[in-house]
Amino acid sequence: MKTYSSLRIEKTITLGFLSLIAAGTLLLWAFNSGHEKPLSFLDALFTSTSAVCVTGLVVADTGRDLAPASQWVVLVLIQLGGLGVMTAATAIMVLLGWRVGIRQRLLFSGGFGVETPSGAVRLLYRMLGFTLLVEGMASLPLFFVFLRSFPPGEALFNALFHSVSAFCNAGFSTLRGGLEGYSGQFLLPGVIMVLIVTGGLGFLVIGDIFVRLRERSRLSAHSVLVLRTTAVLIAAGTVLLFASDALHGLSGHPLHLKVWNALFQSVTARTAGFNTISMPLFSSLGLFVLCILMIIGASPGSTGGGIKTTTAGLLFYSSLSEIRGTGMAIGNRKISDGNVRRALAVTVLYILTVLLGIILLCLIEPFSFGALAFEAVSAMGTVGLSLGVTPSLSAPGKVIIILLMFWGRVGILTFMYGMISRDRKSSKITFAETNIPVG
Repeated sequence: MKTYSSLRIEKTITLGFLSLIAAGTLLLWAFNSGHEKPLSFLDALFTSTSAVCVTGLVVADTGRDLAPASQWVVLVLIQLGGLGVMTAATAIMVLLGWRVGIRQRLLFSGGFGVETPSGAVRLLYRMLGFTLLVEGMASLPLFFVFLRSFPPGEALFNALFHSVSAFCNAGFSTLRGGLEGYSGQFLLPGVIMVLIVTGGLGFLVIGDIFVRLRERSRLSAHSVLVLRTTAVLIAAGTVLLFASDALHGLSGHPLHLKVWNALFQSVTARTAGFNTISMPLFSSLGLFVLCILMIIGASPGSTGGGIKTTTAGLLFYSSLSEIRGTGMAIGNRKISDGNVRRALAVTVLYILTVLLGIILLCLIEPFSFGALAFEAVSAMGTVGLSLGVTPSLSAPGKVIIILLMFWGRVGILTFMYGMISRDRKSSKITFAETNIPVG
């Protein structure tokens, strides 16, 4: 006999991520217990949370301090966390031949912000097929790059690990120093950037692009907004990082490599977390630009975090339409006031959460404000870029970063709706309108 839970979709998603983090913590703690550098339970929890939340912040070097079995656990957690727990659960049901009921379809669709379960299984097949195809194809050039420095078996694992990590916008690396040794190359950073952008666009946008190309019709308003915002952020980030750090973090490289590495950091700062340039070398302005990119993040339904490109885009277009005194429309489609209110709520809650995390870290940690603020923004944005402070944090500091990573990945509104708010019912009471001066 089937039983159906009364839990709302948001709560199920939240509990799903918590369950996956708990399972990963126990596996990492157990597999690394016999290693020359065993993980404490807190460090295992931190690593599991960072992997599931596709962040990339680490307290233990992935390639040096984790046992081979633990590295595989991290890889699986990154893949499952990047796709989302509801996607993973639905995929397992399909692979086992179980019937996917309406509730599971709702949970899967709800994880991508889609309100209808129609076509959920078809979307799942396309997602999994596209993910495996992209990650597999990208592993090939990465394998030949790593083959120059590693034996075939290790080169193959590194290629697969970095392909999955980049597509899922995780930022984990099995290499000492990450990708800093490849700042003078084009192939590896280029492949990583393609994976990051593809994973960060979101499956809904990618699917829409393929459908519209086949039907030769216009893209949806959502896809238009995502593509416009993504292009502007990448271009603006590249220009600003080059201008701020041509004589600082990017110095020592010829002009073309300065532009190339500025482009790479602009792409990776929006939730991926890889770096070809050591973060402490960046100027204060460069770090500030990276923080802005980390806060905005990737797109809805993607493997990345942040307030999302659509949120930033909606707020920008809303402000522009208010200044012009016109209605708000994107791609010949009117945008509802509810959409704008939700974008505003996400942004306000997100910023308040980051500020609270920074305040708490400053109260208990001895490091500079700038370093702690950067780590907090990186954690909440599920990015993983670091100034090297995270491994030296105290136990309470690590717990704060863990919470920020979790809230950043699950989504602050999802967490609020699922764990705090009651069922939202429309009120029959109406109030007289009033005007409050602003600005």
